[in-house]
Amino acid sequence: MGLVMIVSCADDTNTIENSIVTDNIATTADTANRIESNEFTKNLLGSSFITTEGKALSPTTKEKMIAEFTAVNKKAPTVHGPYTAAVAVPGANPTDVKISYAQVGSTYPGTGVYIADVYNYYLRAQLPAEAATGWVESVDNPGYSNYTTQTIGFNSNMSTANGNKYVVANTYTMVLKYNMVGQLINAVVPAASGPKTFTYYYLTL
Repeated sequence: MGLVMIVSCADDTNTIENSIVTDNIATTADTANRIESNEFTKNLLGSSFITTEGKALSPTTKEKMIAEFTAVNKKAPTVHGPYTAAVAVPGANPTDVKISYAQVGSTYPGTGVYIADVYNYYLRAQLPAEAATGWVESVDNPGYSNYTTQTIGFNSNMSTANGNKYVVANTYTMVLKYNMVGQLINAVVPAASGPKTFTYYYLTL
């Protein structure tokens, strides 16, 4: 199943694009977008706003973003949002991955090695041309920002392509299908399966 995204907003200039990384070429393009995004954001807001290694943007609140933006630009921005984009359950990619899973509290399943399918909830929302920057503030029922380390959260950054600006974000869930002796597990981690809603904002001068 592909991605289906729905934008709920009053501004018709925002558009959502479907995208999922399926091969090495796409992965390379995604990496280039992240590098480009980091440079775009760093030039505008400084290195404290860079997303690295699965961590969310350093200022996690709208108030911090506005304060830093105002300090950099000597002028308060106009805030647009919140906008929401619902991402449907994507197809599994990759599949049959060996995962060393660490049990959370006393929840099922226990710590161990499992064969799992990974689901990448991926958002790429185009911003209007006049947008200076944007960010994803939250994801309902977030998955993992890094499924190999099982870090809860999401990744978010800015991307530019062909003169257009985008907010890009993703979070992962997994279905732990089998343990290493072949017993059926079928546990969804870290949160219940189903669509996820991303909430984002953008700023204009």
